Amino acid sequence: MIQSAPPLIEIRSITKRFPGVTALSDVQFDIREGEFHSICGENGAGKSTLMKILSGVQTEYEGDICLRGEPVHFRGTRDAESAGISIIHQELNLVEQLSVAANIFLGRELTSLGFLDDREMERQAAALFAQLECSITPHQLVGELRVGDQQLVEIAKALSLKTSILIMDEPTSALTETEVERLFRVIEKLRVQGVTILYISHKMEEVFRLSDRITVLRDGRHVRTLDREQTNPREISHLMVGREIEEVNLGGERSPGKVLLDVHDLSLPWPGHARQWRLDKVSFSLREGEVVGVAGLMGAGRTELLETLFGARPERFTGEILLSGESVRFRHPGEATAAGLAMVTEDRKRLGLFSLMSVRENITLCTLPEVTSAGLISGAAEQTAARESIDQLGIKTAGPEARVTSLSGGNQQKCIIARWLRTKPAVLLLDDPTRGVDVGAKAELYRVIDDLCRQGLGILVTSSEMPELITLCDRILVLCEGRLTGELQREEFSEHRIMELATTGIS
Repeated sequence: MIQSAPPLIEIRSITKRFPGVTALSDVQFDIREGEFHSICGENGAGKSTLMKILSGVQTEYEGDICLRGEPVHFRGTRDAESAGISIIHQELNLVEQLSVAANIFLGRELTSLGFLDDREMERQAAALFAQLECSITPHQLVGELRVGDQQLVEIAKALSLKTSILIMDEPTSALTETEVERLFRVIEKLRVQGVTILYISHKMEEVFRLSDRITVLRDGRHVRTLDREQTNPREISHLMVGREIEEVNLGGERSPGKVLLDVHDLSLPWPGHARQWRLDKVSFSLREGEVVGVAGLMGAGRTELLETLFGARPERFTGEILLSGESVRFRHPGEATAAGLAMVTEDRKRLGLFSLMSVRENITLCTLPEVTSAGLISGAAEQTAARESIDQLGIKTAGPEARVTSLSGGNQQKCIIARWLRTKPAVLLLDDPTRGVDVGAKAELYRVIDDLCRQGLGILVTSSEMPELITLCDRILVLCEGRLTGELQREEFSEHRIMELATTGIS
């Protein structure tokens, strides 16, 4: 526990307004030097906005910030970095067309005799990844990496700045358990070096494992700041939502119907890789009114399985996919959608959101014929459809016309889910659908999934959180290195058994 000392950072009456929304209202608390300080709150509570102010991303606001006793007002991220503050954003800010090393040193490129010194940048990048205990190749293009590895590139980029105050906004949201443990070891090294860490997370086990103090924001206001030893996860959750978190009760046992999706010996090649196959002879079925989970570590093939079913993989697969008894081989997601499939991707920023469009446009994009008359989109019909979805999923927004990027990460994800629900699919593919969604909203999404299932949908869902799959699913398929290593019935569910199958492949 960090003892009482003059504050490193004082946040004084910070208020931030966006059109139609007050993101922060009179927020004030302090941060001590060398402490691990968690910032908790529901999506839309103002956590990320406050961290963007501290890191110079947001420059217009009311109130004052004092750093080491001196007032500061950063004009940009360079000012914050010069003061020793850097941020790892929840939504990754990487240039996919550049190499890993080039991204780490972007704007701070190393030169020799007037030329870019790629060799030295790659050497230093490799040293950073050695510190992170991962094997990412510095010359590889960032666009070729999965989300988890891109997150690690962001962390390496922040470490390269030799920061004294490191802000982490949901840094483990796309990491496997092994990668999370590796990150925690790095965090401990940084703390020994005296780095102050501000940490945003919805995961109470992380917050209570690492924190010295915990600050709770709700609806843009500061609720309380507590020493970790003075509180518990239930109290923090209650402070976050202003009410007790309900236990998730999904009702009685489900009664699955006929087979909707039948997959036989599905294999997906991996050209140039020693393993040769991203998926290797995977077989399973999915019935009406059933939720089937797909578990596995990063790289096990969870996302690749869903993308193959949805016609979103460039490689040609072998095996057979039967939809309602008919053999299908979708060449494009449009064909899959027309046949009654829908897919919510794990990476909402790159593959889900249309960032220049409004909430309304993002929700209705796949179902425009429903709101079109005589070749023209009916604004009134589109508004009605969008409001219906906003109400259904409890999307927090200033209105249908708000820019979708003005929403918190969890509410952006809800917009994507709403878009696909409007297509009225028979089979819904959900790839880590609650990633970045807070504790107060997860139960609501679970009930939406359960209701859809009881209406007859077949739902195939992946998740990086085993308790989520255990809560939602009737059966769980476990993948290990592209192979199906186990299929568990509800009475067989346990985190230990899932992890055993995901890591060793022992049936």
